[in-house]
Amino acid sequence: MTWQPGTPVTTVQDHADWEAWRKERKREAQRWRRARNPRIDYYPDAEAVALIYGMTRPGLSGDLSSVINRIVRSWAIERGVIPPE
Repeated sequence: MTWQPGTPVTTVQDHADWEAWRKERKREAQRWRRARNPRIDYYPDAEAVALIYGMTRPGLSGDLSSVINRIVRSWAIERGVIPPE
């Protein structure tokens, strides 16, 4: 069917199809992120919280994830799990 003056360029069904496509793309992207970026639920005790927050700082690599990464890496080097840098 050709477009006629005064009629919408897209139909309600076109919009619904696009919304369904968009929703599925968002779900695919989230599955991709979760497959590549594991999440670990961790509830530290008060001493660990003090240590972690004591190591945070503004700027690059001062966020909580980076601090925990440094702690884990340090532990692994100390135990000989990975070689020192």
